Amino acid sequence: MTSRNGKDGQAGTLFTTQAAARRFAAAIVAAFGVCDEVCTPLTDLQKITVIQAALLEFDGLEAELDSLSRIGDLLRELRWSEEGI
Repeated sequence: MTSRNGKDGQAGTLFTTQAAARRFAAAIVAAFGVCDEVCTPLTDLQKITVIQAALLEFDGLEAELDSLSRIGDLLRELRWSEEGI
């Protein structure tokens, strides 16, 4: 996923983070809608609390994805270095 300079990996991580953010936001909106439909709507304070918790959970996702991408690069390089022995 990344090239030697890491730009491809950064773009992939950014794309993945944006896709996850869209899905995350859609899930929160759907959850609020379900609460409204079953006649147990959340108060504004409860909605804010849910959003704050979601943002805290989402924070750091980009760094985690980048880290996983770098680990993959290191493992691929290790494989190629073994074949050259």
